[in-house]
Amino acid sequence: MSLRSAKPSDLFSRHPLFQGDASTGGIRRTDGTRVAPFSGELLHALHVALIEHAADFAQDALYRSGYEWALQEMIQVNTRLQSKPNGTKQPIWQTDVPAALELWWTGFADAGWGSCTFDFAGFEKGIVLAEVKNSALAAALAGAEQPMCHLYAGLFAGAMSFRQRAERHAVELQCAALGEPSCLFLIGPGETIDRAEAWRQQGIAAAEIVRQLR
Repeated sequence: MSLRSAKPSDLFSRHPLFQGDASTGGIRRTDGTRVAPFSGELLHALHVALIEHAADFAQDALYRSGYEWALQEMIQVNTRLQSKPNGTKQPIWQTDVPAALELWWTGFADAGWGSCTFDFAGFEKGIVLAEVKNSALAAALAGAEQPMCHLYAGLFAGAMSFRQRAERHAVELQCAALGEPSCLFLIGPGETIDRAEAWRQQGIAAAEIVRQLR
C-alpha cells in the first residue's frame, strides 16, 4: 500500500495501538485518544516557522510542549497500570523506575519517535541518560548546527518529574541532526542540567560531561 495514496484510516487500521475511523477519516489510539500522523516535512516546517517567528522563545516552547505532553502520557500509563486486572494496581511512582520509563516510551516508539535506551548508572546522584536512535526530529532537521531535539528533552524531563514526583530537567548533549549516531539526553535536577548545558555550549564532549557528573 502506498503511503501517498492510502487514507490515514487505512494506514492505521491494522496497527495494534491505533484504530482508523473510516467514517470520519480520524485516527484514534485504542484508549480513544485522537492522534494525527506527522511527516518529516511537516516537522521541519513547524520548527523553521517557529524559529523564524519566535526565535527567542522557540526552544523553550518546544521543550515545554514536550514536558506537558509527557505528563499527559504518564497519566495515561498510570491509569493503565492501576486498571490491569492481574496487576499490582500500584501507582507509577511506586513502580521500578526503569520499568516505568520503558513502559512510557513504548507508545512513542510504536508511533515512530525512535527507539530509546535508558542508562541508570548515575541514578544515585540523581541523573539518568536517555539515548534515542532514529529520532524523528533529528531526521527532519538533519544538517543543523546545534542540537535540535528540544521536544524530546522536554518529554524526558516531564516523564521523570512525574515518576519522581519532583521537578526534573533535561538537556540534549549530542544530536543526530549534527551527524552523531544517536541523540543523547541527560535528565536530572535543575542545577546539574544547567551545568551540563554550560559545558556543552563550551564544546565539551558528551562523554566527558557524563564522566564529570557521575
